[in-house]
Parts: sequence; structure tokens; C-alpha cells
Amino acid sequence: MGGTGTRLLRTAARAQAGGTTVLLVTGCVSAAAQLALPAVLGETVDGLVGGDDFTRWLGVCGALVVIYVVSETYSDYTAGVVQARSALFLRRLATARLVGAGPHARTARGPGGFAAQLLEGAGAAAMGSNAAVWLVLSLLPALVSLVMLWRTDVWVGLVFSCGLPIVAWCLRSFAADSSRLITRYLEEQSTVSSRLAEALGGARTIAASHTLEREVARVVEPLPRLRRSGDALWRLQARTAARGNVLFPLLHVAVLATAGLALGRGHISAGQLLAVSEYAAMGTGLGMSLLFVNQLARARAGADQLHTYTALAPMAYGGSTLPEPTGAPTAGVGVELKGTAVRRDGRSLLSGIDISVQAGELLALVGRSGSGKSTVAALMGRLLDPDQGEVLLDGVPVRQLTRTALRRCVVFAFERPELVGMDIADTIAAGAPHATLDDVARAAGLARAASFIERMPNGYRTEVESVVLSGGEMQRIGLARAFVRPARLVLLDDATSSLDMATEHEIDRALATDTSGATRVMVAHRASSAARADTVVWLEAGHVRAVGTHSGLWDLPGYRAVFQERAESGAAPGAAGAGR
Repeated sequence: MGGTGTRLLRTAARAQAGGTTVLLVTGCVSAAAQLALPAVLGETVDGLVGGDDFTRWLGVCGALVVIYVVSETYSDYTAGVVQARSALFLRRLATARLVGAGPHARTARGPGGFAAQLLEGAGAAAMGSNAAVWLVLSLLPALVSLVMLWRTDVWVGLVFSCGLPIVAWCLRSFAADSSRLITRYLEEQSTVSSRLAEALGGARTIAASHTLEREVARVVEPLPRLRRSGDALWRLQARTAARGNVLFPLLHVAVLATAGLALGRGHISAGQLLAVSEYAAMGTGLGMSLLFVNQLARARAGADQLHTYTALAPMAYGGSTLPEPTGAPTAGVGVELKGTAVRRDGRSLLSGIDISVQAGELLALVGRSGSGKSTVAALMGRLLDPDQGEVLLDGVPVRQLTRTALRRCVVFAFERPELVGMDIADTIAAGAPHATLDDVARAAGLARAASFIERMPNGYRTEVESVVLSGGEMQRIGLARAFVRPARLVLLDDATSSLDMATEHEIDRALATDTSGATRVMVAHRASSAARADTVVWLEAGHVRAVGTHSGLWDLPGYRAVFQERAESGAAPGAAGAGR
């Protein structure tokens, strides 16, 4: 798992190579000034004690301080920019991969889990580049200090070197243990966040079913494990810090004592003693490396979480476009499924589906819940690909179409449409970037949505987040998207289930006239809807049970039983002959 996270961190680092390079350069300049300062201070002290001219060295000290402060300030600013841009890059990458894999891409914890991991995982992973640079820069002073201490006095360098293996052991042990604990902590934190998001999304259902206490218990159930993981991590940090608080001061004292003996023997000067004290402090400052090791471990754990989404394979598109329409309403086959099958988690959703719809016709998909109606509609609009078989649109396999050609010629209307965009006009014009406000208003009128939209505070410019709509109003806005631009294929996935019969009839009539040249496929739960279709495909348990007209199939008891589960079952006989 660590390998996948490391690869993702490298990808993010390459994306921010410019900022990381600036951070590394400014860090090196800062480290160089910091490392040069003790030696220059030593020369200044020796000049002052010896009665020599020390003003030149004092000027150099001032210059080094200025360089250090400026480079550190700019380094901190660059680090903030790199971290923010890395988080943005990772969130865009994960979102693009999930969306690009198609709407049926599976996530381990659902939309709530994805949102939680997108925020928490990307935020943690974004620290990776900075932590790696700072870890290298924290080791640099220690290595240079070691060289300078050996150069000043062999015994001083030897004493300092004896403590380094213990420091290295502390760093390695902390890195291994903290990586495991941080991964566990982030996973539990993500579980809590995803369950909370799900509960908030279903707040009305929870209130109506009086299951608040049960849902609260479900959301907080991981908290004891989260606390144990956090406690273990904090105990590890405390133990490591305690070791450092004992080891580093002892090492510093040992180095100073050795340097003091060397000064007493005349082997080093007073200025060199000062330099040894500063270099020993820098060298024992390796304790700061623990912070960056911790950040790297957290970044890798966050990247491991995001890898679930960034590893998704995008849906592939071809390079073909559709032939120009001939103008004849029934010229050829509009959409066709040949031997299609869909399987999920070892279970067959569709098997051996063969459906052919003439261009310009209206097809109704009928069947009980779980029979495969919505899956067939999703195949036709290529929201997912079949595991077996082929789907053709106007004679062209949909896999061979470009993304632009496919999305330009297919429109969907769903049972529960999502409101996307900044305002109502944006959400109606989704997928039609060149639609004007007049186009949006015309589409809303055809979908019988104009009346309630125009009563909103700002009409079509009312912000989506500020409106509360009924199920029927939501569906009418979703249907308006089917009218806002011309299409070859219009797919209505139970898109009128929340409408009253009169409004549904008006919208059906608008669909018949305004999209008369398009092939229309609707998931039908009402007998009156199926009655208006040219052809009905009756699905059962993922298979085609029968194909025909609604009036012709109505004589079959099993077909009638499909509608008896709906509120319209009593009106079905009269509807059977309607529109025929």
C-alpha cells in the first residue's frame, strides 16, 4: 500500500516541480547562511579577543542574518503555495478519475466517503513535497555540522558521531510505527466522516422513521477505535520526543565538554569553541526531522486513500462521429442492443439483451423494480459499458464515438435529477454551453417548470443552493434539460414519476412534438405512459420477457401485474387503448 501512495506523491511533486525547486533553492540558501554563521561568529570572537579588526567579520554576520531571514520568509511563503496547489491537484485528479470512470464507478464508502477522503486524504498528501524537502534540509545541517566538528577537532567529531546511530534508529523506528498508526487513524476518521455525510443526506428519512438514536450510534460507532488510534499515535510521539529530549541535550553537553578540554589544552580557540557549540546545536537539531518524518508518513497515508480513486481507469472513447440525419423520422435503427450483458459483484444484472428501436420512435421499458430497466437506459446513453455485447447509436458502436459526439446527441432526464450549476438557468443549460436565457426559458415552458421558476426571488438567476423544491418540481427542471438542446436520443429514466397525470400528459405531448425527430426511450411505471409508446419492451430479472405494443401485451396477466403494484393499476385498462 505504501508503494501506491509513494507513486501518487511523486506524481504530485512532478506537477509542482517549479514550486518545489524554488522551495529547495531557498531552503539551501537559508541552510547555507545558517551553517556559515557559526564559523563567521567564531572569527569575529577571535578577532575581538586577539585585538584584530573584527568589523569585517561583523558585517558578514549581519549579511548572513539578512540572507537567512529573507530566504526563510520566502521559503515559508513558497511552502504554503506548493501545499495549496498540491491539494488542488490531487483533488482534481481524484475527482476527474472518478467522474471519468463513469457514473457507475464504485467507491468503497459511497459519495460521503469520497468527499471525506477527498478533503482529508488530499490535505494530508499535499504535505508530501514540502515534508520531503524539509527533511532533506534538516539532515543537511547535521551532515555539515559533523564535517565542521571533525575539522575543528578529531575528538569533538568522534564524540558527536557516536550519537548519530542512536538518532538514526529513533528516526527509522518512528517512521515505521507512525506510518502504520496514521493510516489507521485516517481510515477511522474517514469512516466517521462518510457516515455523518450519509446521515445528513438522509435527515428527513431518519426523522420520519424515528431512527435518530440508531443513526447517531452508527455514526459514532468508530469513535472508540479512532480514539485508540489517536492515543497510540500520540503516545508514540511522546515516547520519541522524550528520547530526543534526553539524547540530544546529553550529546550536546558531551560535545561541549570535549571541546572545553580541547580549549584547555590549546587545541582550539575561544571562537572555535563558540562555533563548536553552534554546530553541535544544529547537529542535535535532528529532532526536528521527526516532525518531517511524521508529515511524510501522514502524506503517504493520505495518498494511499486517494489511490483508490486515482487508480480508476477512465472510460475510453473512440474517434467517430454520427452520420448526418436524413430527415426521415423512421430512417433506420436509432438505438440497438446486441447480446448485451452486465454483471456486478458476480451477479448478473442483464443477460442476452437484444433491443432495436427505430429512429424517431418512442420505446417504453416496463418491468418490476430490479428488472434492469434503468441499466438498459444507462447502456443506451453509455453511462456504463456492457460486459458482453454491443450498443449502437444510429448504426455506430457507442464505444467508437468521441466524448463530444456522444454527449451532444444524447440527453437524459432522471427520476431524481441533481441541481448542478450556480443558478436555475445553469442547471437547465447543463450540457448545452451555448444555450441562451431565451433557450432556457423556452425549455422550462415545455417542461411546465416556467410558472414556479418565475415566482422565485430572482427567477432563472436564483441560486440553486437557496431553493427548496418538491420532487415534481425537481423532475420538471430535469425534463427542461431534455428540451434545451436538440438530440438524437432522449432517455427518460422514470423522469415523470412524481408528476400528476395531467402534467405528465402535457409533457409527453411536448416531447412528442418538440423532440419528434429524436429516438425516445422511457422507463415507464404507469400504464398510461406505456400506452403512448410505439413499442414496449417488458423486462423481467434482467431478461427480455416480451416485446410489443402496450395494448397487445395487456392481455398477459404477468404484464398487467407489473402495473398493479403502482397507484395507477385501476386506470390501466382505460389507458391501454389510449393513444393507439
